[in-house]
Amino acid sequence: MTARRPVITSFGFAGLFPVLITVLMAALMLLPIGSGAANIAMPHLVIISVFYWLSSRPLLMPYGACAILGFLLDLWLDVPMGLNMVLLLLTRLFVLNQLKHYKGRSRLVHWAIFTVLTLGLYILSWLIVSTVYGTLWSVKPIALQWGVTAFSYAPVAFVLGRMRRMVL
Repeated sequence: MTARRPVITSFGFAGLFPVLITVLMAALMLLPIGSGAANIAMPHLVIISVFYWLSSRPLLMPYGACAILGFLLDLWLDVPMGLNMVLLLLTRLFVLNQLKHYKGRSRLVHWAIFTVLTLGLYILSWLIVSTVYGTLWSVKPIALQWGVTAFSYAPVAFVLGRMRRMVL
C-alpha cells in the first residue's frame, strides 16, 4: 500500500497569476471608455476571467479570491454592496459543479455555457438591483451589457489562454 501524496498548489507567482490578472482586468474594466456621442458598453471582464480560470485551473481561483474581487468591484462600481461578490461566488459554484460535464470539450461549448451562465447572472443582478432600489430598472442596459460580455468571452479567453501557456 502506497501513501497518498497531498495535492499541493503552488502559491508563488504562477499560483497568484490568475488572481493578479483578474485584478488587472477589474482595473481595465473601470477605465472610462467612450464618449457622449458613442458610449461603448464595457464587458464584465472579471466574470470572464473568473469563469476562464475556474474552467482551466480551479484551485488557483479560490472562494476567498472570488469574494474579495467581488467586494472590490462593489466598492468601485455604483451597485448594491455584495452584488458582484454574490455573482462571482455563484460563478465559482456553478463551474465547480458543472466542470465535469464540459471539461475537455470544444471552445464553442465553453462559450455557450458561459453565455447561458451570464444570462442567468445578469437576470439575477437585475432582480437584486430592482429589489434594492424598489423600482423596476430598464432591461435594455442589462441586455446590452450581457450581449457585450457574451460576445467578448471568446477573444478574452483566447488572450488568457495564451497568457496561461506562457506562465503556468
